[in-house]
Amino acid sequence: MKSILLSTLQALLLVLASNSANAQQYRVGEVVTNFTLIDRATQQPVSLHDFAGKIVVLDWFAWWCPFCQAAAPQLLDGIDHWYETRGGNPQGVPVLHIGVNLQSGQESQTGNFVQRAGLERVLQDFNRAVARRFASSGQPIFAIINGVTNAVDHQPWELLYSQLGYGETSFPIADFRAAIDSVRPAPTPAFVRIVEPRFTASGGFSFEVEGDMPGTLRIETTTDFVDWTEHTAGTISMAGGKTRIEFPAGPTGSFFRVVRR
Repeated sequence: MKSILLSTLQALLLVLASNSANAQQYRVGEVVTNFTLIDRATQQPVSLHDFAGKIVVLDWFAWWCPFCQAAAPQLLDGIDHWYETRGGNPQGVPVLHIGVNLQSGQESQTGNFVQRAGLERVLQDFNRAVARRFASSGQPIFAIINGVTNAVDHQPWELLYSQLGYGETSFPIADFRAAIDSVRPAPTPAFVRIVEPRFTASGGFSFEVEGDMPGTLRIETTTDFVDWTEHTAGTISMAGGKTRIEFPAGPTGSFFRVVRR
């Protein structure tokens, strides 16, 4: 009876440990905490946040792994070369493929693998300190992370895609591209040209703007540049490709601005 109870308890502890490990793994949509690994070539620490402004494709491998060997040429052609020749994803965001070596020692074999795979940047994760946040074991492990801080639909450092293994020969590349292509930076504000600025007869100020000013505009006022409130006495009109904005005469010490909602 004691042996049965111990076996049951051990099984329960294994289940709880497994659930705990899974709970610590990132899920798609979560933000990946910054981490630091050692660069294989320079032996210097490199952090995830060093790649801000890029879409980061992390690829954990071991040189002897047959699935890693099968994936390497497809990633080189389908990800590295694909986005290099196109200047990034469809929105122009650079894509950076980084290999992460799981196998310590055996540098010559690892070097041969890195060369065949065309990996320009390789980090070391021998104790799987970072890898286990994406998969409890095995390789290859893939994680695609958004490093664009002003993306429209994704948070900075959001996990876009994660996968353990490479059992198929083509479909993962399509999945990788779909995740990469989903990142869209916020549009750059349009430049406009102010023409005909002048004071009005009532003591206010008016000017016209040439250029694209889409959306709903409103005039706001403040006296301390901290608290801004809408100023309904101002007028905004559009005609002939120009936007005419008139600020009324305000009390001493007041300031105005035009904002787009």
